[in-house]
Amino acid sequence: MRRAAFTLIELLTVIAIIAVLAALSFVATRSVMEKTRRAQCLSNLRQLGAGVMVYAANHDGEVPLGYRTGNRKFNTMLHAGPGYVLLGRLYAEKIVTTAKTFYCPSETAPAQSYNSPVNRWPPQGNVQGGYACNPLIDWKTAPEPDRYPRLTELAGQALLADGCGSPERVDSRHKDGVNVLYANGSVRWVKRELFDTELKAGNIPRIWELFVEE
Repeated sequence: MRRAAFTLIELLTVIAIIAVLAALSFVATRSVMEKTRRAQCLSNLRQLGAGVMVYAANHDGEVPLGYRTGNRKFNTMLHAGPGYVLLGRLYAEKIVTTAKTFYCPSETAPAQSYNSPVNRWPPQGNVQGGYACNPLIDWKTAPEPDRYPRLTELAGQALLADGCGSPERVDSRHKDGVNVLYANGSVRWVKRELFDTELKAGNIPRIWELFVEE
């Protein structure tokens, strides 16, 4: 005897199951993609770390870290009125030649993304990078600071990290933490819970103190 056609309830049940499976597949795919982007971010930081070492070797141990115009949140600039500043000096001196290396592939904010409509590359005027420098020295508005930090002074300290000047900067990429580069060239993942209180308070110097290598 032929079975009757699917009932409406059966059809709705099948559709619901398919929707759940599709949602689970989407979440799993997105998780895999983020892991891939996070690995690329780690690779970028390692390359920038190697570039900082080369810069130090070429400049008697000095490294181009710091912040601009008296504001420690302005520690991601690559190019400003005077030309290439902070990490941008690695590009200016052809130590790091691929511009995308300066940008986290997980970034969703146009202002910190590579060659977005508001952050053009090649630079014309103010251009931000995707990674923050340890805000050790104020470059003010000059093309160079009064003095550069020296690599020998930074043992155990973080040199670079994903943008972490505000909660929005963390939310716009990895969300639950940041990748951090240390003076010995190592890179590690730092969970947001370690620094979230200081992040919400805007206490940038304390955030970088918390990044100190264990």
